[in-house]
Amino acid sequence: MDAFYRLVTSLAVSLMSALGIQAPPATWQLQMMPDGRTVSLTFSDHSHSSHGATMAIDQFDGLKPLLQTTGAARFRLKRDAGVFEFDGVLRGGAGGGTMEFVPSETFPQELARRGFAKPTRVEQMKMAWHDAGFAFIDELAAENYQRPTLAQLVNAGDHGVNRIYLHEMSRLGYRVGTVDALIRMRDHGVSADYIQDVSALGLAHLSVDDLVRARDHGIDPGYIRELASLGHKPLTLDELVAARDHGVGPDYVRQLGALGYPSISLANLIRLRDHGVSPEWLRTVQAQNSGKLSIDELVSLRDHGVNSIEALRRRTHAS
Repeated sequence: MDAFYRLVTSLAVSLMSALGIQAPPATWQLQMMPDGRTVSLTFSDHSHSSHGATMAIDQFDGLKPLLQTTGAARFRLKRDAGVFEFDGVLRGGAGGGTMEFVPSETFPQELARRGFAKPTRVEQMKMAWHDAGFAFIDELAAENYQRPTLAQLVNAGDHGVNRIYLHEMSRLGYRVGTVDALIRMRDHGVSADYIQDVSALGLAHLSVDDLVRARDHGIDPGYIRELASLGHKPLTLDELVAARDHGVGPDYVRQLGALGYPSISLANLIRLRDHGVSPEWLRTVQAQNSGKLSIDELVSLRDHGVNSIEALRRRTHAS
């Protein structure tokens, strides 16, 4: 549906331009963030397209002093691909208004000199918004990445892959060779913070595939940390994925511990979970049996659909 809207909008803008009809102006909304160094900025160039990002205040020309005032506000965001001109009102670090993108006339020529196709106005605006300019292109080359196409550069920005992300991945030893590989990592939530956090918790030097796998299976730092605090450390990625996939979480471990099973191996936790041994069922079983039951006994009771050892003996004897 989004692709359909983008196509319809692109055709509509082209037709309006051909007929000499001016498109409605883009609008923007801005809010200063609590850190006092960044702003959340969103702009919409038509009813079905909006772009948002958190940016450093210092990236803008003329914005910083306006954030402490109330009234008319004009400021700029200059990129290699062009300049965003903002006009509106700010009050208490928040505001909105209209915006115009002025594309750089020399940007397409410089791209062509470097072997890239000529961007459309929309592509050039996206490259400006995501700062996918010459510094990004040059750093890709310096890191020995395969030279991307223009479409890949635009797509990288759309997916949050920029020079900062590239630099962070390189700093951590992940020079993955293509922009598409960077996009894959970004799309799966592999950030520099995530890599550093899981590395500090025992999952160091993971491959790109393993990082993506970990993210896809919900292996986040909090999950690793909580299991470790309950005595399950160190765990390999395979063990963590198995635990997550079988529904063994910190709450399950804690509840079984409180019911008299505080030091169960991860393999047995998975086994109990797979056989439907829930904390609620375990409470019922404990009320009907004296003494602590073994893991094998719990599994056997659950598999036979009974809650007491005596009932299990009667059933197995009858059969």
